[in-house]
Amino acid sequence: MFRLDRMAAMIDVPTIFDTLTTRCPSLGGPVPFDYCRKLAQGLPCRRALVCWELLFPVAEYMVRVLTEEEWHRAFDSPPTPRLDVILKAAATCGSQDDPAK
Repeated sequence: MFRLDRMAAMIDVPTIFDTLTTRCPSLGGPVPFDYCRKLAQGLPCRRALVCWELLFPVAEYMVRVLTEEEWHRAFDSPPTPRLDVILKAAATCGSQDDPAK
């Protein structure tokens, strides 16, 4: 059995589920599980439990590979408001030099 401090790395281990695809409500098209399981700074997408629950026991998989803290960060924390995401993206784009100049 893995110790909890080693389980964090388990999210990066390829799985038999990685090639399964489902429609992503955020992107509007099909995505593989591999994309969803490490989307948010190495953590699963917060919607992964709902999007994948009909295809395989995704909650059971996540419980086995995530620490309790990672689970809470991925699934229990409130989502970032869309306006904040847009403003952050605009600030990032605005701070980059224009290569055409």
